[in-house]
Amino acid sequence: MPKIQITAKGIKSALKKYTPYLSVAEYIWNGFDAQASEIKIDYVSNELGNLESFTISDNGYGISHEKLQEKFELLFESKKALENKLKKNQSAIHGKNGIGRLTFFCFARNAAWKTIFEKEGSNFVYDIYANAENINLYTGVSAVPRKTELPTGTEVTFTGIHSLTGFGLQEKLSDFLLKEFAWFLALNSGRNFSIIINGTPLDWESLIAEKEQLQIVHEKSQTIFNVTYVHWNEKSSNEASRYYYIDASHHEKWKEATAIKSKGQQFYHSVFIQSSYFDSFAFKKSANQENQQPLLDGTRTDSQFRFLQKSLANLLRIKRRPFLKAFAQDLASEYTQKNIIATDIHEKLAVTIQTLCEIQPRLFASQNLEQKKFLANTLNLLLQSNQLDQLTNAIHSIVELNPEEKTELEELFNDTVCNKEN
Repeated sequence: MPKIQITAKGIKSALKKYTPYLSVAEYIWNGFDAQASEIKIDYVSNELGNLESFTISDNGYGISHEKLQEKFELLFESKKALENKLKKNQSAIHGKNGIGRLTFFCFARNAAWKTIFEKEGSNFVYDIYANAENINLYTGVSAVPRKTELPTGTEVTFTGIHSLTGFGLQEKLSDFLLKEFAWFLALNSGRNFSIIINGTPLDWESLIAEKEQLQIVHEKSQTIFNVTYVHWNEKSSNEASRYYYIDASHHEKWKEATAIKSKGQQFYHSVFIQSSYFDSFAFKKSANQENQQPLLDGTRTDSQFRFLQKSLANLLRIKRRPFLKAFAQDLASEYTQKNIIATDIHEKLAVTIQTLCEIQPRLFASQNLEQKKFLANTLNLLLQSNQLDQLTNAIHSIVELNPEEKTELEELFNDTVCNKEN
């Protein structure tokens, strides 16, 4: 029986952060990593709430027998190395070197895999087994895969279940998995990805607060971008707000942060951009390509891509405005309650701070009390001298503003601050 090169105690210590629901999520990620489009969770509980059976199955490509040891014998890396590995610009591979397969110990005593993989035009099936007491041991390497007519995929059956109860499991597990996978299911909606719990598909759209679909067209090249903007009711467990670039076949090519900070604003969003333009695109240029003609059709320096980025930034600025307004009102109230704003200049300065926050919230991010007082006093001096142009320049020196933001800031000062003063 093969042995993972770390003790059972060491494995459990390394995976101690996992809860039963997190473990289930890791099994689902393993399925999607294996190119599955459908993950099924099926369980049966008795009238006492005890789980009599619990299985997770997928229609992915299975675990090749030749790669079994590679999938189960983990390489535990340093925290920094693991964090760097997980900072990916693609969602297709999420798993952590198969780490999810051993997390079952937090809710079950045994795990048995039945996996079907393809080799040389035929499908083969074999079994794997592991138990929580000796989690650094597993069977399957000496198994002889048998030919089968069944489609590829993997089913894991858990027995000796603890720390999970059937009471409210459907609702609790669904709520947890929504926060973990809603963005991923939205990303792959064009490919009909699904997670099904006891016959009921996970309704990822229930987490949507607002959704808008639009088309952005670069007139000169007639490049068409189909954009879906989604604002989520709740923050994702593991995914920041991002742009997702999708090709004509609905496969993700790249993802990156939207650069819109939502701290304190509850502006949790995803933007999905689908276009044949991304079928062949150099999202990342290596150092030795700097002075070479790109082999791919598109690059970030293209007028189409620059136009797209500008259009998306404008879209998000519009969508974010209501959240910034509420955030700015709370900030102005905080400045008043903590006496950061003097009583005799309260109204004028409060309006200025609120206006500034609506335009450029980064200016107020992560400030301590002394920094807030310094900023308030500086703003007040500039306001008293009626030097609104100097005020804009001062802000620009602290936080870089693009031309649109600078113009918007000047207009808001003139329309809001000056009117309040009168």
